[in-house]
Amino acid sequence: MFRPHLESVNLDSMTTDSALPSLFTEQELSGIQPTGNPWLLDALDPATVPVPLQVVITSVTGPYTARDRKLWTFLLHVAFDELGQKGGHSVSIRDINAVFRRLGGEHSTEWIWTSAKRLAQTTVEFEVTYGDERFDTVTSIFAATVPRKGRRGSTLHFWFPEPLIPIIKEPLRFARLRVHFLIQLSGKYAVTLYEIFEGFANRRDGTCRVTIAELRQWLKVPDGTYEDWRDFRKRVLKPAVDQINSDPLGAGFTVEYEGIRHGRKIGEIIFTLTKTRDRIAQERGIKDAKKRDDRLKDLKAKGRPALTERQIAKAAEETRYTLDMQEVERQFWEHWEKKGRPNFEKGVDAAFMGFTKGKYRQSLGR
Repeated sequence: MFRPHLESVNLDSMTTDSALPSLFTEQELSGIQPTGNPWLLDALDPATVPVPLQVVITSVTGPYTARDRKLWTFLLHVAFDELGQKGGHSVSIRDINAVFRRLGGEHSTEWIWTSAKRLAQTTVEFEVTYGDERFDTVTSIFAATVPRKGRRGSTLHFWFPEPLIPIIKEPLRFARLRVHFLIQLSGKYAVTLYEIFEGFANRRDGTCRVTIAELRQWLKVPDGTYEDWRDFRKRVLKPAVDQINSDPLGAGFTVEYEGIRHGRKIGEIIFTLTKTRDRIAQERGIKDAKKRDDRLKDLKAKGRPALTERQIAKAAEETRYTLDMQEVERQFWEHWEKKGRPNFEKGVDAAFMGFTKGKYRQSLGR
């Protein structure tokens, strides 16, 4: 994936250092992955990044704003592939500004550093398990520095704190945020509400049921404001939902909501999220890619050459779908092991096709 001006930097010296040891094992960093390219706007292949629900909803405190959330999510996608491997990351501020400019967002030199400082003062709290013991953990969500000499706005060096990395890479529950759609949102509450919706979009019933008090807390609505349901709906809820619904392709879903009375007052809201057809197809592609990736990792772990699902499907077609391909594959590898794991001179695909056709002929009594 093309990532302009992105490089790994030493935490102490701020210079490139390819010899730095990884902070975590490959297994710890092999979880949910982003999709698309944060530098390229593509409606058919949107840039998405998984963000733990602790960061999205309840456990974050600090001075961060909606703009700061956009920057944090964008930089998370930019650096995701290298999280936990080699210290921090470095990216051109001009390149960041170019993306935000195209999406109608802030693009001056100073806003990124101002935003980075607020993010560094923002903390997240969560539980984590090490061995058989559970720990309460608190950490900032970001760290950054810019050069004093030369052009101050040239480069942003940044880090995602070490305790947060395993939570990001292996989230138990997460929202898959559409980075460019998030940046385009301009309403004060639309950014957070969209992030919340993404945390519930993949539920089977596509619903989010929340009390008014909880929603006010999540959206950080100031105490003493919009306490009447009609004001809350008019000033907070409706503008945010309308903005999200104005671009179903970008959001990947549409939203409907209903107020639930507790006595004489509206005490809860039920949001119903309906995914677009394009999103359903994209998510199916992500799941298929994950299956293929898991399969290749399993084969690699067993010291076997990569036999693709496509080739297995082709062999099934050639043998008229009469064989149990899972059993054929098991027998194929068992035969290969008994033969002493010989090299496949014509490739593993050709060998598997020949083995499958042989099984097919046996089934016909030839």
